[in-house]
Amino acid sequence: MLLRLDEVFQNKGWNTRKKILDELRKKPQTAYELSRKLGLNYSTVKYHIEILEKFGLVTIYKKDTKYIYVVTKNYEILEKYIEEEARSR
Repeated sequence: MLLRLDEVFQNKGWNTRKKILDELRKKPQTAYELSRKLGLNYSTVKYHIEILEKFGLVTIYKKDTKYIYVVTKNYEILEKYIEEEARSR
């Protein structure tokens, strides 16, 4: 279980979450669209989206029968944090 925000990007799942966030920054998408585009299992994408949603980096809205995922402004804050961490290493 993740307890701190820095754990969102410090464990081995960060690369997958980063790919998902990068795709969602381009345009809002469904988990199915992301899984096809990234070549990942649907359940894997859903798992990582749930983590991102838990930390407020992704939000969801329903359009007809589809659930669309969108990156929140919180992700910009996280990106700045990551850049600062990278510079300090």
